[in-house]
Amino acid sequence: MVTFDSVNEYLRFEVNGRLFAIPMSSIVIILQATEPVKIPEFPDYIAGTVTYEENIVPVINSRLRFGYPDTQITNRNIIIICEAEGKVAGILIDTILSFKRLAEGELKPPPNLNDDASSRYLSGVFMDEGDVPCYVIDLFKMFNESDAHIIPDFKRDDGTDNEEEE
Repeated sequence: MVTFDSVNEYLRFEVNGRLFAIPMSSIVIILQATEPVKIPEFPDYIAGTVTYEENIVPVINSRLRFGYPDTQITNRNIIIICEAEGKVAGILIDTILSFKRLAEGELKPPPNLNDDASSRYLSGVFMDEGDVPCYVIDLFKMFNESDAHIIPDFKRDDGTDNEEEE
């Protein structure tokens, strides 16, 4: 029997030529990027919304969230619908690279530059092929920092919220 241990499995992707990763356990679905529907008065890094399984999902433009220049959406762009602690949102990225399984001890704490740097959205870093750093995104921080009211709670297929029942 094959088991899937998503705890140490990550999806690697690129944003502005830099490597990032998110835990496989947080991914709901991966979609070919389409132009999100713009919403007035949302922060500039919220690209808009997309519809997934009859739910309207906000999409974070990772380029703008990390302080990189924006670009046009192309057929290489992807929207990763993710869930973190009951919140669901899409992340617009440049391109998916591959999946990576980390061995014990490969994930290190993120660099601590200052409170204003994008490192505040990171949970760790590992060295990728060719000794290139790959930064693991902390989705909970990315989703909740100042816009918790924009990111809806995730609803399961049965219509209930994703919080544990007592």
